[in-house]
Amino acid sequence: MGAGLAGIHEMLGGIVVVVLIIVAILAAISAGGGSNSMLRPASMLAAGLYLLQIILGIVLITGGSKNSTGHYLVGLLILVPVALQHSSAKRMQARTRDYATMISALAAAFLSVLAYASGAFGIFGAA
Repeated sequence: MGAGLAGIHEMLGGIVVVVLIIVAILAAISAGGGSNSMLRPASMLAAGLYLLQIILGIVLITGGSKNSTGHYLVGLLILVPVALQHSSAKRMQARTRDYATMISALAAAFLSVLAYASGAFGIFGAA
């Protein structure tokens, strides 16, 4: 793990991955007919941590830090399923919403793992 702000960005990235995986599990439970009482708070926590992660990434970029283009693209691509997950509550019926939320949560979790791996291990190449 790096030092300073880059280290915080990497550590927060790991936390975001874990929280998004928890959200995906809670969304799957909800889609299967189980309780969804913790899904919304967990999802809001994940979105808030992800927003903080983006802000830290922008601060790192403006400070001269570099990473692969793939890391930037996948990191920003996570916005799509996170936004869909939060907007589905107003636009869909309950059952459809549960499935859409689960699919969005799974996509966000998968993309977050890719973004973390590309930043920490360079799976998309060097900076």
